Amino acid sequence: MQSRRRLIRFAHRGASALAPENTFSAFREAAEHGCDWIETDVRLTSDLVPVLIHDERVDRTTGARGAVGKMTLRQVRRLDAGSWFGHRFRGERIPTLDEALEWSRHRCGLNLEMKEEDRREEAIHRVIRSVAAHAAADRVLFSSFRAEDLLRIRAALPRVRLGWLVSRTSRGLKPLDRRAGLFALHPKDSLVTPRLVRRCLRMGLAVHVWVVNRPERLAQLEAMGVRGVMTDDPRVFSP
Repeated sequence: MQSRRRLIRFAHRGASALAPENTFSAFREAAEHGCDWIETDVRLTSDLVPVLIHDERVDRTTGARGAVGKMTLRQVRRLDAGSWFGHRFRGERIPTLDEALEWSRHRCGLNLEMKEEDRREEAIHRVIRSVAAHAAADRVLFSSFRAEDLLRIRAALPRVRLGWLVSRTSRGLKPLDRRAGLFALHPKDSLVTPRLVRRCLRMGLAVHVWVVNRPERLAQLEAMGVRGVMTDDPRVFSP
């Protein structure tokens, strides 16, 4: 009897239950716990450098105040992105995309979600340029809620993996797949049903679900045929 394939393990913003999100401490925890991919978020500084941070503002995760897009890279690099999570993470810095691409080499893949709003096209251009410069297309999975983002990325990087993020409905999946050549659907956990998974499998698409932190739910999704799961705490994958 053929054994079931292991679920693909995504660390949501790194191992964000164990270390401050979107930092190298969280990325290292993810790698040490056997994660295959790190899901992280990309925004631009005022001098157009892609950095990894979820929120539009730095307030929640640095103790400082202000919008990422109004700060230079030098200003962003001076921020403490770790103390809010715990004293031992004091001095943790916000990584640049280039640093993360270099760090992830031979460790794991990067699932990049485009967060930039005001300079969306410029952000996509800058991120594509970084990925191409690091020859990292085979180690990157781009995800976005916006179909137009995925189409732009596909035009520039014909071989890169694309995942469509959905939180309410997957309507329009088939035409988007025809145009963009999707690798996967990334549905919110509450949206996942056996019917949706079967539909994706018939289309040849993987299903990567976000965000799952309960072992019992993990087993349910695996039984449906889900291919990968994003979690804040990679210990959820432990037997």
